[in-house]
Amino acid sequence: MTRHKALLDAPLRAVSATLTEREPFGGTGVLAPGDEISLAHHRFLVEDVDLAWLALVGGARLTIGLATTPDGVLVTAETSAPVPLRGIVDTMAARAAAKAGGEVIVGAAIVRDGAVLAQQRAYPPSAAGKWELPGGRVEDGESDRDALVRECVEELGVPVVVGETVGPDVALPGDRVLRVHRAALATSAPQPHPHDHQALRWLTPDQFGQVSWLPADRVLLPALGRLLGRPLG
Repeated sequence: MTRHKALLDAPLRAVSATLTEREPFGGTGVLAPGDEISLAHHRFLVEDVDLAWLALVGGARLTIGLATTPDGVLVTAETSAPVPLRGIVDTMAARAAAKAGGEVIVGAAIVRDGAVLAQQRAYPPSAAGKWELPGGRVEDGESDRDALVRECVEELGVPVVVGETVGPDVALPGDRVLRVHRAALATSAPQPHPHDHQALRWLTPDQFGQVSWLPADRVLLPALGRLLGRPLG
């Protein structure tokens, strides 16, 4: 077993966001459970990714764990395959520094009766027909929670009560991140309506595979399954 450890001077959520992108592994784009990557002639399948853990399985196993310490985030990478762990962790460090100062896009995991609310994009053409959680950009002077309350009123016409974060921050292009919070419809709220989207659906974990998700939201499906009490896989 080969192991490499490094202490990164960045917030935990910024470091964990690097586990949701392909850059540390020599690629581009989002990395979600079920995706495949190639490292040093070994093919790995992403088994799980959460706030403090990435597991890849293939002919060998590669794991990356995160732990908070008083001096930063301790990254521990382990594998039995001849994979360049130091290079992976070095890239994580550079990417985490960029993510720490990047823009935050917030999403709402609105839960009701064992299901989460999803909305279907109407635009731009590249995203039309895809599904995502409600939400949007955090404006200057707003907290994440204030932004989610505003976005849900604008997109769905409903007030929500915002709770804790769900899953890791997910890497988006341009050093932005998607950060999802659990939410619930406020008491006496009307039925949500898709003001800017094609359609809305309440989805249980068993129904997650019935729609085509945007890449960043797909990363969060295992975390949403755990939130709803129905782990995936």
